[in-house]
Amino acid sequence: MGGGDALPRASLAAQGACYAASQMADGAATTANGTRALGPRRKVVLWALLVLTTLLMARVDAVRLTPATTVGAAHSFSILRWEVVNLPDKWANLVWETVSGGKPSREERRADLDEYLKIAQLARKEEKRLEGLLAGAAGLGGGTKEREASRDYLDELLNTRGDLRPSAEEAIEAELDRVIKAQGLAWWLGITFPPVDIRFEEPPTILITSRRDRLLLLEAVLLEPDLEVLIRDDLENRLLDEYDVSGLVDNLAGLSTYPSLVSDLDTLRGVLQTAAHEWLHAYFFFRPLGWNIRRSETMFSLNETIADVAGRELGDLVFVRMGGDLSISSSRYSTPAERDPVFTREMRETRRTVEELLAEGKVVEAEEYMKERWWDFRLAGYGVRKLNQAYLAFRGRYAEGPASVSPIGDQVNEMRDYHTDVGSFIKTVAKLSSYQEFLDALERFRAQVLAEQPG
Repeated sequence: MGGGDALPRASLAAQGACYAASQMADGAATTANGTRALGPRRKVVLWALLVLTTLLMARVDAVRLTPATTVGAAHSFSILRWEVVNLPDKWANLVWETVSGGKPSREERRADLDEYLKIAQLARKEEKRLEGLLAGAAGLGGGTKEREASRDYLDELLNTRGDLRPSAEEAIEAELDRVIKAQGLAWWLGITFPPVDIRFEEPPTILITSRRDRLLLLEAVLLEPDLEVLIRDDLENRLLDEYDVSGLVDNLAGLSTYPSLVSDLDTLRGVLQTAAHEWLHAYFFFRPLGWNIRRSETMFSLNETIADVAGRELGDLVFVRMGGDLSISSSRYSTPAERDPVFTREMRETRRTVEELLAEGKVVEAEEYMKERWWDFRLAGYGVRKLNQAYLAFRGRYAEGPASVSPIGDQVNEMRDYHTDVGSFIKTVAKLSSYQEFLDALERFRAQVLAEQPG
């Protein structure tokens, strides 16, 4: 969405997968700190174990007849099916590189990554162009040669993208892995655990439902990527008419499956921030912070906000390491509140008013108010497709986002300020199992800083 309405990321699948293996350099005898490294054969064996364990431990897509699963059944996205297809593919590429000795150099992978991101954007534009040509043919006929040329060009782009993808993914994995180690986040023997592993692909959409009389998220169901607006509207209307719940089909920037699913339709800096965000969810999965993500809405918000804050910083460290300039379009990568304070202020005021009206039992009045505010946002140039209870309930979970009135965003940023580097910040918060523990830790840091002040 435009106008400061940043896309959320989802950590749904991260709660149902098991991670194991290592990302040690192939063939190295020792790591930089002198510890023993794993050779190519052991690395392949560990990756084979990773494939097996993840497929065995991944949460099976349960069939539950709920409003969201029923309405979205024709467009459902299967995490298990995605894992079955993508994990072996990633593993096979690793085996091939290890056996053949054809591992590209760092410079070659970086060049492949730059080319891949350009091709991904071109392919997306050509897909949209072809859709327009097909829609025009359905109404007017003709244009056969132009459609065939477009389809041939698109096929060429997709084939090139497919050839470049393994090298492009590994470029990001290797660079992010080095930054993670530099921040002191490696496991024993210098191993990054869980290993950094991403998959470039368009993330699924997500169908959210909320009660109408409260901003309370009821369900979150993954659907096919890039659903058309008419389909989204139909699903949302059916939820309202047949089940009396508020629904929203929203986009995602990433999904913490394993490998992490990362959109390739962003800039390099944005891709790196998303990759770091999703790896952090995997990292927290093995620590108290991640174990308790489902304990409450507050803990979910705390997890997501920490992953946002630390993910941006880790991603930017990788970006600089790869030669990026943080001063270019810097405002684009800041928090939503910093990027567009007017939109943030107006959306938060909207949320407060809706909560007040719902607390008074004025459901119809709240919905009419949201329709008016939606129209105001659209007239002001903000790309909010739909504004309802589901929108506020879902996006309000991301504490730095415009739809949130939670203090967690400011609190997490304050906690980060008390640490000299992002690695120590991540290690501190990873140990916390509740929001109260987080607040207690924050108070201790405040007291420590106060005690160190002169006078």
